[in-house]
Amino acid sequence: MSLAGKVFVVTGGAGAIARPILSVLARAGAQVVVADRTLEHARAAAEPVKGTPIAVDLGSAEGAEEMVRTVTGQLGSLDGLVHTVGGFGMVKAQDATVADYDRMFDLNVRTLFHAVRAVLPGMIARDHGFICGFASEPAWTGQAPGMSLYAASKAAVATFLRSVDGELGASKVRVAIVYPMGAVDTPANRRDMPDFDPAGYIDPVDIAQTILFAAERGPRARLPELAVFPGKR
Repeated sequence: MSLAGKVFVVTGGAGAIARPILSVLARAGAQVVVADRTLEHARAAAEPVKGTPIAVDLGSAEGAEEMVRTVTGQLGSLDGLVHTVGGFGMVKAQDATVADYDRMFDLNVRTLFHAVRAVLPGMIARDHGFICGFASEPAWTGQAPGMSLYAASKAAVATFLRSVDGELGASKVRVAIVYPMGAVDTPANRRDMPDFDPAGYIDPVDIAQTILFAAERGPRARLPELAVFPGKR
């Protein structure tokens, strides 16, 4: 299925993982919308891909609903959502605080819930759309000692999106869950893990191309679970 002229919103659009997704979608012909917390950051990421920048707060239902109104008002439709907003945290359960819990579930689950809930009515009405969110390796394997809250929140992401997919039934609105099965090559990870072998990183461009492949499938082919592994060292 061609993405030419389709409107795709990428949340967290100024991030290191989101930027290759924007580039890959734009090269495939999609009109990309860069949604980020500040308009300044959104504009910086939108300029190279001739995208539409918008400022959005996905921590609230109102912010997500305003995002949809803005996109449909400016571009006429909203055909795809790629939600990259999220957070990571290392803390053992016995040491975790309520603030740690709130941060992990607010960043990874609450923002996704608001975004998906806002875009679904229009997609269901048109019987067309693509929703993609990011889980993680712990959500695939079922555990992550030392980062239990992060693992739990990402498992919630995966279960939520699988459930949405089931609720859609025979609808042509498709759902995909991305599982990076290792560390992604971002400036933050390079800074925080200086001794990590670069050959073991997952290239974010490969993640972007995987999402594009899923988005381009027709109604008779679905790719709901997208596990992306690092190369062999």
